[in-house]
Amino acid sequence: MMMIEKIRNSKKIQIVLIVVFAILAAISLLQGCKNAIEVSQDFQWDAAKAFTLKINPYIESLSPTGALDAYDFETYYLQMEANQFPSLLMLLIPYTFLPPLIARYAWLVSNLCFTGMIIWLLRKTFLKDIQLRPFCLLILFMISGTPYRNQLGVGQHTLFSFMFFLIAVYACQKNEERKDPKKFKLSIAAALAVSYFKYTLTAPLALYFLYKKRWREFVASILVHVIMTFFAAFWLGTSVIDMIILPLKVSSALAGEGGIDLGALFGGSPISYGLAVVMMCLLLWIVCKMPKGEDMMIFSLLTLVSLIITYHRTYDFWV
Repeated sequence: MMMIEKIRNSKKIQIVLIVVFAILAAISLLQGCKNAIEVSQDFQWDAAKAFTLKINPYIESLSPTGALDAYDFETYYLQMEANQFPSLLMLLIPYTFLPPLIARYAWLVSNLCFTGMIIWLLRKTFLKDIQLRPFCLLILFMISGTPYRNQLGVGQHTLFSFMFFLIAVYACQKNEERKDPKKFKLSIAAALAVSYFKYTLTAPLALYFLYKKRWREFVASILVHVIMTFFAAFWLGTSVIDMIILPLKVSSALAGEGGIDLGALFGGSPISYGLAVVMMCLLLWIVCKMPKGEDMMIFSLLTLVSLIITYHRTYDFWV
C-alpha cells in the first residue's frame, strides 16, 4: 500500500512508468499485429461468406458437406467454427466483399481503430474522473498485456463488441444531460444490439442499461436480433429453431476450453449453463436494487462476473 501511495504522489515515478510501459505496449502492439497478419483465425470471415452464398455455415462447421471446397477458404482459415448466431454473423457481411486475405488485414486495421475508440470512450465515460497520468498507465497496462496482444493476434471480436457497448453507454450519458432523459434513444438500442457480437461478455454488461432504467432500449436491442434471426432462417431455407440450436451446438464443443469460467470449471457440463442462468438472475436483481450513482460499481461487478459466467479464453481478460 505504501508503494502504491508513493507512486500516486510522485510525478516522476509516474512518468518513468509511462515511458517503460509505452515501450512495452509498442512491442506488444507490433507483435499482436504481426500475429494477426500471419495466423489470425477467429475472424469468422469464412462463416459470414458462406452465409452470403446461402450455404449454411453451421452445417459446414458440424458436418462439412463439401459445398465450400470450390472456394478454398481453408487456404486462409482453418476448419470453420460458426459459433455466432446468424444475426451476429451478418454484422461481418461488409468484410465479405473483400478477398479473404485482404479481409484479414482490414479486420486488423478495424481492431486498431476499435482500440482507439475504446480509449476515447473510456475517458468520456467510466474513467472520466481519473487523472490523466494514471489513465495513461491503465491504457498502457492493457495494451502491453498478453490478453490484448492475443485478442489482436487471433482476430477475436471483443474489441468490436466492447466498443459498441461503450458507444451505448456514452449515448446514454449524453441523453441524461438533455431535457428529456427518459426519451427512447435509438442510438443506444442500435449500439447495444451490435455489441452482442461477443455476447458471452456483453450480455451480462447489457444489464447496466436496466440499472439506468433503459428498459425500452434493452428490449429493442434484443428484438433486432429476433427479426434478423427470422430473416436468416428464410435466407438459408431452414427453421428459426435451427438458427438458434445449431450455433449453440458448434459453440458447445468449446464450452469446457475456457480459462477460469464456469464452463471450464465443470468441463462444459450442463451444470455450468444452469449456474450461468442463476448468476444472471442474481445480477438482474442487483442492478434493479442498486441505488443511483453507483455506475462504476455496477460496471465493475458486471465485468468481473461476465468473465467467469461463460466461456472465455485469455484474450478476453484485457477488459
